[in-house]
Amino acid sequence: MSNKTRWLAFGGAAIVGVALMSAQQTGALWSQTQTVDGGTIHSGILDLSIGGSGVSNYPFSALAKANGGPGDYAQAPVTIYNSGDVLMKYRLQNAAQSNSAVPLNLTISAVANEAACPAQGAPAGATQIYDGPMIGAQAPTAPQWRSVQPGASEVLCLRGTVGAAAQPSASTTATFTFAAESR
Repeated sequence: MSNKTRWLAFGGAAIVGVALMSAQQTGALWSQTQTVDGGTIHSGILDLSIGGSGVSNYPFSALAKANGGPGDYAQAPVTIYNSGDVLMKYRLQNAAQSNSAVPLNLTISAVANEAACPAQGAPAGATQIYDGPMIGAQAPTAPQWRSVQPGASEVLCLRGTVGAAAQPSASTTATFTFAAESR
């Protein structure tokens, strides 16, 4: 056998050896196990009601005011009920107006009861939650929530104040959207 043939045989054997080794390396298997302690799954009914127990679409006409001008306000209480059987976290998710030509400022305060939110004057013993433009209002601001126990309620005092740039003879309606979650 010549040197050239030996080198070709040796080179061919090396190539076959590398090919076999690389084929064997792609067939690796891994296995992992993990033991996890048992958890608790909670179930229940999450039910946010507005204005009355079991009410989910509430026409809040108490906040309406006719012939209001800049600086005038309307103020009224709204009760948030937890009609479910689990802890409810909620917030005013958004406020919208039908006509932005009537700029409104929204003030939201938590009060002890509906009587603490009179039609005129400052709410009694109030904890202010929001004060700013009505359009896009969120109270409290995400990711925060307010909490209400099952079967309980919280009273919010809402005040809408007409802004200085309000157009004469214009009117608007407001839509409040609430969000809720449990735990």
